[in-house]
Amino acid sequence: MIWTILMSCLVTSALGNKTGGGERLPFFHGHVFENAAPGSRVSGLSIPVTRLLDARRWCADSGTRLTLLGDGSGDFRVFAHHKRGQMLLKTSGTLDREERSGYLLRVGLCCASAGPAVAEVACVKVDVLDTNDHQPKFPNRDIKINLDDATALRSVVYKVTAEDADSGKNAELIYFALPKNGTFYVVPKTGDVLLVDSILGLSSPIKLCVFARDHGWPPRTSQGVEMEISPRQWPAVPRASRGDQDPIRARMSRSLLDPDEPLVINVSEDAGIGSVVINLNPARFPSAGFELTGPDVESSPVTVNRDSGDVVITRRLDRETDPLVEITVKVQDKRDERFTRSAVLLRTLVVRII
Repeated sequence: MIWTILMSCLVTSALGNKTGGGERLPFFHGHVFENAAPGSRVSGLSIPVTRLLDARRWCADSGTRLTLLGDGSGDFRVFAHHKRGQMLLKTSGTLDREERSGYLLRVGLCCASAGPAVAEVACVKVDVLDTNDHQPKFPNRDIKINLDDATALRSVVYKVTAEDADSGKNAELIYFALPKNGTFYVVPKTGDVLLVDSILGLSSPIKLCVFARDHGWPPRTSQGVEMEISPRQWPAVPRASRGDQDPIRARMSRSLLDPDEPLVINVSEDAGIGSVVINLNPARFPSAGFELTGPDVESSPVTVNRDSGDVVITRRLDRETDPLVEITVKVQDKRDERFTRSAVLLRTLVVRII
């Protein structure tokens, strides 16, 4: 009854719009979350009926009512808050922000219960807010790449990118890999896959699974994308260009097979203590032993494992103070107990800190 009385008094704003008086309609703004149950109230939206009233009447009868006009008006319905004298909106069904993120509607005044609107009295904007209802997705389920085994550390070898149909925080993604390994690192914010440890001499593919997770609540995690990274050795040098040398040995150009030239290795200053920067096998001898001859162990940031030939970081690296570290490694044939000259060779390595 109160609603009917109030509606029958609507005039000034409606009159101005009906007669083309040039007055701007009152504007109201609210929001509702997607996937909310039908009948959910549009929050932040409360239209005081008194702002739309005047002493003059539009309609002679008592059947005055308000209706919504515009594209998508059927997704909402009008109802009255009798105690406060306000007009509110509720949803007619379930909304999906991915299909439609907002509505711009008009409030019309009708004189008869089923008659057309005789005037427009207000504009209403309704934003459909996002809920975290979508899982991040990768465009591919598996990734296979070949990687030069001499690739510099900290190189970006690949970039993974997932998509999330949500918006805002719900679509902000971080990336991570499982199982965790010391060879490759996935940058959480960018999806860049970095080489952080040497793959020199490796022949078996390195496998990891990369996931994307959003910042929504509750957070959603994608299905994993399988990555397989196969180390690729440098191509064999033709026999004609290296005399009678075995092409298999020529291919292993980063090993101790070429003692006449220093071996230069790029190592990140962020490489952790205990990281293997290079393996000096296969050496010239079937059974080789390794020894660091210079500089001494106390002053060198790297050392050499006597049996495996691993060059290992023993303390933090600093590019500003020691951009280059030169070491000399003695390699000897374990089978030659007399250590004849032919069973011993020296190899110089230059570790460039990047």
